[in-house]
This record gives sequence, C-alpha cells and structure tokens, in this order.
Amino acid sequence: MNVLISPDQKKDPGKELDVPAHFQQYLAPWSTRQYREYAFGSILTQTFLHKHYRIYIYRFQIARPVHLYFSCDEPTIALRHMMEGSVFAEVTGFGRVLLEPYRYGLLYLPPGVNQAWFEAGAAESFHMELEHTWLEEMAESSQEVAALMSRVVTASKEGKLLHHMPIDYFVHETLHAIRSSTETGGYLLMDFKTGILQILTQYVKALKDKDHLDGLPDVPNKEILVHLWEKVRADPHIHHTLARLARAHHMHEKTLSRHFQRLFKISLPAYVHEQCMGRAWFLITTTSHPLTDIANNLGYTEISNFNRAFKRRYNVSPQSLRTIKLSGNDPQNVQGG
Repeated sequence: MNVLISPDQKKDPGKELDVPAHFQQYLAPWSTRQYREYAFGSILTQTFLHKHYRIYIYRFQIARPVHLYFSCDEPTIALRHMMEGSVFAEVTGFGRVLLEPYRYGLLYLPPGVNQAWFEAGAAESFHMELEHTWLEEMAESSQEVAALMSRVVTASKEGKLLHHMPIDYFVHETLHAIRSSTETGGYLLMDFKTGILQILTQYVKALKDKDHLDGLPDVPNKEILVHLWEKVRADPHIHHTLARLARAHHMHEKTLSRHFQRLFKISLPAYVHEQCMGRAWFLITTTSHPLTDIANNLGYTEISNFNRAFKRRYNVSPQSLRTIKLSGNDPQNVQGG
C-alpha cells in the first residue's frame, strides 16, 4: 500500500530527509525507513516486504487537517492496527470507516485509491497485508484462521466490514514483540509468522466474544455494561473498582453491581480480579518484563500484595512461575486455583 498526497499523483512532492532524533523511538530494527516532510506535516514510513506478507508502519505528524490517499495495486486482505489518532477513511465498496485508536481488524481492500481524512496531531497505523494463498495454507492447519477467512469473504461480498476490536494486552504485547524483534533471516520470518498467527487467532476469539455479548438479553444500561466488560478485559488493573466505574458512568454503585451481575453472571469485582490475574499469568509466562513492572501495570503499589493475590489464585508465586517458565517446563501444568 502506498500513501499518496493526491489521487492522481505521479511524483511524491515531499522532501525526503533523515529521520529526526525525536522519531528514533518509533523505529523498528528490521524496517526500511523513509521520512518525508510536506506543507501539512510529515510522514515516517517503515516497511518490510515478503512474498507472503507486507508490513507497513505509518507515523503521521499532521500540522493542519489534510486529505491523504492510499493506493492498492491489487486486492489484499489487511490486518490493520490503529495505534494512535483517529482517521476517517472512504474505502471502496464499504463507504466511510472510522479508524479509532487502539483498535484493530481484518478487512478486504480492493484495488484502487481510497481516501482518508487526518485531523491535526499524531497518528500511527501498523498495517499488515497478507497474501491470500498464504492465509489459505494457514487455514488448513488452524480452525480459527479458516473461520476468520470465511467471515472476511462473506462480509466483503455483502459490502460489510468485520468489527474493529480493542487492542487488548495480548495483541499489544504481540505487536511489541514483532516491532522490537532484533532477529534476522529465518528467525525474523519465524517471529513475524508466529506473531501474525497469534493476532489472527486472538481476533477470532474477540469476534466470538462480540457475537456472544450482542446475543445477551436486553437489560437496563446494557451498552454501558458491555463497554465496561470490554474495557476491563482489554486493559485489566485493580483500579477498575466498582466505585470508580460507577462514578465514571454516572451510575449508582448498587445499580451497576446488580445489572452487571444479572447480565454476566459474575460480580464486577470478581471479573476485574479474574482478568487481572489472567493478565499477570500471561505477562509472566510470555514476556521478560520484571515482576515489579507487571505488578505496577496492574495497579499494585506493593509487590507483596501482588504476590499474595497471585498465589491465592494459582497456588504458585509469580517468581516460582517465572522460574518454571525459564526452565523450559510447561507453566500450564502447574496452574491451579
């Protein structure tokens, strides 16, 4: 996919410059970079091109509102993550699409030129174009990918888009691993393939959850309750207390508690705790983040309180679980609680 300044562009009018120092923090080690400045602002483009997929990271610094255009030479299935900023896009065959920050989705892009409207400020898109036959090969060994391919094809024939889902902590960590990988050659390709498959699988789960939530019975304030469910699940931490969430949504605590329990068959505090411990387990077993950072990210100011809550839930301390993981044993074999 190419970014154009005008729909009939023959030559890019931007001035190509070295990447400024304050943009260095956004650079992926494996990327080919191009930084251009325009009258409306600047665009940093990072690319990695492979026969099975093409990865683009676009960072826009917009000084004044502007229309930009995105050109596809051939039909493609794109896995798009909006990391920062909101963008309105006119996608051929689908109409106007709002790309909101911290949301992602899979969509079919027909060949041609699509228009997008950028407000002043920063915006970043992490864009993966996936080769169709490669996806079909993965679908042969993954029921999740096969189901997703079927949904994409059906939706595109109907002129619809699949839901853009919140970028939860799982997807965020996977994108971070892809972006920060310092591997080369086949090891880098393995990192990319693994990461893309993990995101696709997580997206299928998110869509199933969305279907389930949509099918729940109507209750008072259902829209708010579903929003809270998704918010806690995407970014769980202990500060999601009943009092804070009720106050933020202008509801009485007893009302929120009663309606949440009625709709989801679990109390809000219990759900928050369940999601926090699940996030802790994931970060301990799949990342190298220090345990103190994991505790802080979940809202714990005292590591001892985090250790106690985690051990009560799983019958193993965070440090013991990290040791088991580093030893090469399967951490799932020790999960309890």
